Amino acid sequence: MNNMILAVPVLLPVIGGGSILFSERRSRGGRRLLSPERFAGCLVLLNSLIVAAILLIPGARGEGLVLFRLFANLTVMFRIDRMGSVFAGLVAFLWPLATLYSFEYMKHENRKDTFFAFYVMTYGITMGIAFAGNLTTLYLFYEMLTLVTFPLVLFPLSREAVRASRTYLYFSIGGAAFAFIGLVFVMSFSVTGTTAFQPGGMLNPETAAGSRDILLFVYVLAFFGFGVKAAVFPCHVWLPRATVAPTPVTALLHAVAVVKSGAFAILRFTYFNYGAGFVRGSWAQWVIMAAALATILFGSTMAVREVHWKRRLAYSTISNLSYILFGAALMTPFGLAASLSHLTAHAFMKICSFFCAGAVMHQTGKTYIYELDGLGRRMPVTFACLLTASLSLMGIPLFAGFISKWNLCRAAFLYGDQYADGPGGWLVYAGVAVILYSALMTGIYMFSVLIRAYTPVHEGQAQEDPAQTASDPGWMMLVPLLIFAAVILLIGLHSGPLMGLLTAIGGEAG
Repeated sequence: MNNMILAVPVLLPVIGGGSILFSERRSRGGRRLLSPERFAGCLVLLNSLIVAAILLIPGARGEGLVLFRLFANLTVMFRIDRMGSVFAGLVAFLWPLATLYSFEYMKHENRKDTFFAFYVMTYGITMGIAFAGNLTTLYLFYEMLTLVTFPLVLFPLSREAVRASRTYLYFSIGGAAFAFIGLVFVMSFSVTGTTAFQPGGMLNPETAAGSRDILLFVYVLAFFGFGVKAAVFPCHVWLPRATVAPTPVTALLHAVAVVKSGAFAILRFTYFNYGAGFVRGSWAQWVIMAAALATILFGSTMAVREVHWKRRLAYSTISNLSYILFGAALMTPFGLAASLSHLTAHAFMKICSFFCAGAVMHQTGKTYIYELDGLGRRMPVTFACLLTASLSLMGIPLFAGFISKWNLCRAAFLYGDQYADGPGGWLVYAGVAVILYSALMTGIYMFSVLIRAYTPVHEGQAQEDPAQTASDPGWMMLVPLLIFAAVILLIGLHSGPLMGLLTAIGGEAG
C-alpha cells in the first residue's frame, strides 16, 4: 500500500480541527451548513475508520514513512509495529464514543467551535504518538500534545481553570526538557546514530559500556520527564487541578490522550531505545520502581481522602498509571505485556468512571460525593455502569482490572524467580503488597460513592433537593457508557486474544 496513508490519521484531524477554528471566524454573523459538533463527529469517525483499515492491512506494518527530515539523521517518521498498533487501536476505538458523549454534554455550552476544534486536533496529535517510528517523532508530538490540550483545560475560562492550565503548562514544559536530554543521549550513543525504535534497544554496546552511569542517570531524568504526563509523584500536581475542564476533556486526559501518552512514551523509551537489558539490575531500575510504588501508595491514599468526585478519580488515575510503570520497571518481556494489559484495561475503566461522574454532573449539577444520596435509583443505568467500572478497578475476577493486576503480580513473581537476588530485589515483592493495598483503597474510595448513591432518601429531603427528580441522560451519553461496561466485561471473561498479542510484543521487545 502507499505509505503516505500513514500520515492521514495524524494530519486529517489536525487540519480538520484547524478548519473549525477558521470557519468560526469566517462565519460570524452568518450560518454554516454543518455545525461544529457534526463536522467534528464526521472527522473523528472517518479517522477511526482509516486507522482500522490501516491496522487490518498487514502491508502497512512494513516500511515506514519519512514525512520530512529535520537535519542529519533526525527525521519525522511514521511506522506501525505491534505495540504502536495497540495504542492506536485503543485511541481510535475510544475517541468516536467520547465525541458522541460530548455532543450531549456540551449542548448548552458556548464556544463549542473552540472546544471541538482542539478536541479533534488532540486526536490527531495522539495518533502521531502512536504511529511514531522513532523517538524524535514521539518527542515532537509529545510536545504538541501539550499545546493542543492546554486550551481544553483552559476552556471554562474561570480563575480556577486559568490556574490549572498554567500548572499543566509549567509541568509539561519542564518534563519535556528532561525528556529532550534523553533524546540527545539516545542519538549520541545509538548504533545507527538515529533515534529509531528497535526491539531490545539500540545503544551501541562499545560506547555505552564506558558511559553506563551517565546513561543510567539520563534514563532516570527522561523517565521523570515523560513521567510528568503519567503523573508520577511528585510531578502529579497538575492532574487533579485539570479536572476543572469539561468531563469529555478530563476523561480523555485521564484515560487516553495525555496520561497514556506519558506511559506509552516511557515504555517506548525503555524497551525500544535503551533496552531493558541495559537498565535491568542497575540502581536506575530500583529508583524508577520505587517512584512508581510511591505514586501508587500516594494516589490511592489521597483518593480515599478526596470528597470532590472528579478529583477523587484523578487521584485514582495517578495511582493506576504507576501500575503500568511498575510493570515497565520490571524490565522483562512479561513485565511489558503486563504493563500494556493494564494500559488497555485502565483506559476503559477510567473513561467509564469519568463519564458516569460527568453524567451525574450534567443531570444534577452535583460534584461532591456527599451530594449523591439517592441518585443510584434515579439514574440506574449510569450507576450500573459505574458499578462495573468500580469492580474492575478493584481487581475483582471476571472484570478487566483483575486480568491486568493478575498479570502485574505474576510478572513480579516471575522476575523474583530469575533476577531478584541482587540489591533492591525486595522492591519487586513490595510491589505486590502495594498493589494489594491499592486494591483495598480502591474498594473504599469507589464503593463509598456507590453506597452514598444507593442510600435511601427521605421524602422531605427529596422535596428539598430538585436533583432527586433527575434521571439517566440521553442516548448519546448512555451508549458510550454501556459499550465501555461491556468491553470491561469482555476483557475480563475472554482476555486470551489480547494477552496473546501483548505477550508477543513483550517477547519481541524484552
